Amino acid sequence: MRRTKEQAAETGRQILQAAEDLFLEKGYEDVTLEEIAALAGVTRGAVHWHFKNKQGLLLALRDAAQEPFRVLADELAASNGAASLKKFGDIFADIFDRLENDPRQQALLRGMIRLDIALSEKDEPGGTTFRAEMNGIFVRLFQAVERDTGMPPPWTPHTAASMLSATISGLVFEWALGKGAFHISPDGSLFVRTILSSLTK
Repeated sequence: MRRTKEQAAETGRQILQAAEDLFLEKGYEDVTLEEIAALAGVTRGAVHWHFKNKQGLLLALRDAAQEPFRVLADELAASNGAASLKKFGDIFADIFDRLENDPRQQALLRGMIRLDIALSEKDEPGGTTFRAEMNGIFVRLFQAVERDTGMPPPWTPHTAASMLSATISGLVFEWALGKGAFHISPDGSLFVRTILSSLTK
């Protein structure tokens, strides 16, 4: 019997959830595809079919982390009202809070950082870095702000997006590697909100 698209999508979600649970529990490097398949209740072949390999799973988890920002960018782009960056700051505050309060997230984040560095050094299909993709989303958000409320000079959507992307990358990198003497929440959240408030008129 042929599976429907909905069934295939559900299987993909189950595999991804199993991978995330195991990555958080054991660390990305110490998890095998066999373990992921067993937890998801599927064959290893099904994991390969949906995600190709472990890197594909990590890329899918990275992609899922961007979804709230894509949704917000879509909402602001379609909105006729004044765009507000408060919701943007709220999303970051929620993400930073989860990172701060779940130590396992730090190890998973380190894996994503290593993946991003590897992708930036290679010209692979689908190898766009997380930072490049997030910068594109930030540009869309600031374009909505520019359209609805204007931005204080000399900022433009592209310069503001680049600055914010670099700032957040630095915060996350320092925190994930344990180099900074700060908490990603609430310190990082407050810093991001302060920057966002300076980018609107």
